[in-house]
Amino acid sequence: MRINGETQMIGIVGHGIDYTLSPAIHNAALKSLDMNWLYLPLRVSPGELEHAVRGLRALGFKGFNVTIPHKVEMAGYMNELRGAAATLASVNTVVCTGGRMLGYNTDVEGFNAFLREAGVKPAESSVLLVGAGGAARAVALALAEEGAARIFVMNRSRERALELAALLKRATPATEISLRKFDREGSRILRECSLVVNCTPLASRDESELPLDYGDFTADKWAIDLKYATRGTAFMGAASARGAKTADGEGMLLHQAAASFALWTGREAPLHEMREAYRIDVSARNGRG
Repeated sequence: MRINGETQMIGIVGHGIDYTLSPAIHNAALKSLDMNWLYLPLRVSPGELEHAVRGLRALGFKGFNVTIPHKVEMAGYMNELRGAAATLASVNTVVCTGGRMLGYNTDVEGFNAFLREAGVKPAESSVLLVGAGGAARAVALALAEEGAARIFVMNRSRERALELAALLKRATPATEISLRKFDREGSRILRECSLVVNCTPLASRDESELPLDYGDFTADKWAIDLKYATRGTAFMGAASARGAKTADGEGMLLHQAAASFALWTGREAPLHEMREAYRIDVSARNGRG
């Protein structure tokens, strides 16, 4: 990799981002296309985002990704929100051009592409969505765009869940959305759902962190956990043990990354190289773990 005065910079803004594989997959993509660009992890603490945005603008970054916990706040610093970012008021990709910052949300496109790749068909089905943060907003919109009939949102903060429901009802009124309590009673709706998506950091190692009756998982259901680069979460393991089909966040990560890459560079992302870089890095991390 060459780094000199002509190197263009992109990166990912987040807090506690040691886990992120975005630098590995984007730098592999840039290398495969022989581009003099560099993708960096950019650690920004809560309360410091506005300062960071000004700094990235001053440093001439071509753009950057946004991850936990900054996706919703980032929307307020954009000169313009486009597409799904405007609908959700949540930004995961920023393009810097002509002195302006344009906010996008490629998580929606990424999750839709992952669903099609995995063969998950949410059309006319009922879905249980656990969580109501920035990632959950994108997943909810993606599911609605794919024709889900009903989306049930289960979240510890009712206020956040209400915000998600209001956004979705305005954007996709054909999809019914309703809130469930974050307890066993609320999760009973799982029996009616063909898909459960965990958009929270819970149940990585302990399935009981989510108040689900895992006995309601059956062979005709999908359990998707947005966490990636793991050997499988407790949530996925418990669902799989009951026969459910499972998937982690690899597909969404790769497809949203490919969409971001195209926005920054104007070139089609080399998805094969990105996937290979992802798997090499995951293998190395799991070997160390």
